Amino acid sequence: MHTLELALLFLIVLFPIADLFLEKHKFNSKSAEYVKSAAMLWAVTGFLLYCFFEGSLSVASPQVLPTVSWKGWSAIALFVVFIAYLVFVIISMRKNPEVRKQVLDAFNKGGDSLNDILPSSWKEYMLFTALVSVSAGLCEELIFRWYVFNFIDVHSHWAVALVVSSLLFGIWHLYLGWQHVIKSAVVGALLCGLYIYTESILIVIVAHILMDIYSGTVAIFARQKHT
Repeated sequence: MHTLELALLFLIVLFPIADLFLEKHKFNSKSAEYVKSAAMLWAVTGFLLYCFFEGSLSVASPQVLPTVSWKGWSAIALFVVFIAYLVFVIISMRKNPEVRKQVLDAFNKGGDSLNDILPSSWKEYMLFTALVSVSAGLCEELIFRWYVFNFIDVHSHWAVALVVSSLLFGIWHLYLGWQHVIKSAVVGALLCGLYIYTESILIVIVAHILMDIYSGTVAIFARQKHT
């Protein structure tokens, strides 16, 4: 194994510890926190891409588009349904205060760390969408679904790769609390399954971005009359 790849693996494994430390030293501004989070993700991803272009990784370049066209169309159909569901949720919250209250209660049960990263104003929402959602979708999918999954798959079995990469993905969200580690691991497994099925890193990147945008959008509409 190349020294650079070994350093990359250590960085990925130790990242949650650094994240926990930084979680205790937050900026007062959510916007500043968004920039910090994105910068950390891009630092790891930048090193990953540097290692790749240096030829230091034991994995092949990611497959961007599905090898079979109908899988791509299936993914597009899934995204359309997902967006339609988001619109339905927004309309439901605007028409029914009880639905909005239920959504707010669900966010509150998620803990302070979750509430702290979700937007409370339209300015924060725009930054959350353009910076956090896009950065998380791009960076985390390249790190976990492309690199970590394929690295373990090369040295073991795809099922082991799915489980271990998803668990590590969950641990990366430890700063949100253990319940979110489990939830994130499940989401990671679903995204990994989608990656295996479609054989496309682009599709899982878009899926991840849409999921994060969904969280931010629901949060801002739920909080509109409560901030």
